[in-house]
Amino acid sequence: MKQWAAAVLALTGFRNFRFALAQTDDHGHDHGHDHGDGAFEWAGIFDTPNSNYLWTAQKTDGGYADPTLKMVALPTATVSKQALSDLEAQGETAMEATDSTCTRVQSGGTITPANTCYILEFQSSAWQSLFNIDASATAGIAFFTNHGPTEFEADAHYLKDSVGEDIEPVAALPEATVTAAPETPYDWGLILAAVLVNVVTFIGVVLLFSPLRRLAEKPVCSAMLFAFAAGALLACAFFLLLFEATHLIGTGWTSEVDIVWRWGAMILAGMIVPPVVETACSLVVAARGSASQTVAETSKEDAEGTAVNEEQKFRVKARLLGAVLIGDFFHNLCDGFFIGAAFQVCGNAFGWSVATGTILHELPQEIADFVVLTGPGVSLSPVKALLANFASGLSVVIGAIIVSATPIDDSVIGLILAFGGGVYLHVGATDCLPKMYDPKLRFVERLAAMLAFVVGTVLIGLILIGHEHCYAPASEGEGGHGHSHGHSH
Repeated sequence: MKQWAAAVLALTGFRNFRFALAQTDDHGHDHGHDHGDGAFEWAGIFDTPNSNYLWTAQKTDGGYADPTLKMVALPTATVSKQALSDLEAQGETAMEATDSTCTRVQSGGTITPANTCYILEFQSSAWQSLFNIDASATAGIAFFTNHGPTEFEADAHYLKDSVGEDIEPVAALPEATVTAAPETPYDWGLILAAVLVNVVTFIGVVLLFSPLRRLAEKPVCSAMLFAFAAGALLACAFFLLLFEATHLIGTGWTSEVDIVWRWGAMILAGMIVPPVVETACSLVVAARGSASQTVAETSKEDAEGTAVNEEQKFRVKARLLGAVLIGDFFHNLCDGFFIGAAFQVCGNAFGWSVATGTILHELPQEIADFVVLTGPGVSLSPVKALLANFASGLSVVIGAIIVSATPIDDSVIGLILAFGGGVYLHVGATDCLPKMYDPKLRFVERLAAMLAFVVGTVLIGLILIGHEHCYAPASEGEGGHGHSHGHSH
């Protein structure tokens, strides 16, 4: 998978920087099975006020970490860190029993807490195995196992109650070790990605060469560029952002209704915010400009004989500047937010894939912006147009720095990604895709534009090959269950 991602990034000249997450397993601990000299590798104590619970083991990377799990479940009236410490010797003694003397339980069987050991046998033909925990006779349970339970997690926590809620330990052994945060608050791979997105604003310099400008202004070339951008944008939205958002939002809310309405609302907000911001800014700039105009107006006849006064020309210029520069500022700021969110949760591969999608759609967009800024409506010089585009694009770096330097809950990042997906849907479907329907295009030219759309989607789709889960690191001492159910690509 990493090779495919690198191949995609190579198309834009990027190196594949690794994100500063510990390169361990999905939950921040090693999947090697060197369990040390102790009788158990992990222990956790849980409040169990209900009668029944469910122990879950899932296949990861195509199979179970081990075909069995040795377990001791001790009943306890007191649930605390001290209670777990007091039970440690008893649990270790029970775990030292030979496997032949332990009770074997197959998937679907029941574990009753007692001073005895169990061998949980996983169903090799199924992707997960479930075991009932009978907690009707105890207020708490201390589990001792020869593997960390998160070694058997793919997308579900190892202990759940009867309605599917995750149950976390009150205390666990070994205790969590806290790793000091790095000195720098920023992930420089993320900052570099944002800077590269901003550098794309200078793509308009190619149009200083007259032949290229004439080529870019041809309907077929414009349609192909924007169709390619639409494919990349929409693929990034559907393949990456929107799907990831559902998992991350689910870390903050458990009800399906709560998750869906927030997810949908943020997508719709992302779709409507860009045109609202553009319209509002254009009106404000135009109103201020109108107030500064003198009463005396000089009129002249244009080529078609229409009278156009200075105020009207200023309104056109203000509207175009507001749409291109102010609208792009907020659009790029959002780009920075959700590029940063992608890097922050699932690391390098996913972050660069989102950055790649952003760059691919920025290329034709920035070319179009340059044409507008230097055209008859605004009439900026090429140098001023490039600098203005670059200045409005700096907001992508600002957004990335804000997300990188500010701790954000995974559920909030999920909302940001959903919002970003909505922005991509708007830009791809309403700004880019309609270029394919230019009436000036001939049948063959329209087919070429459709092919460009397909190429854009494939470039992003390649990132999905070898899809695997990733989780934000969580400490084993706190249950070892990272709640960042994102996906790494």
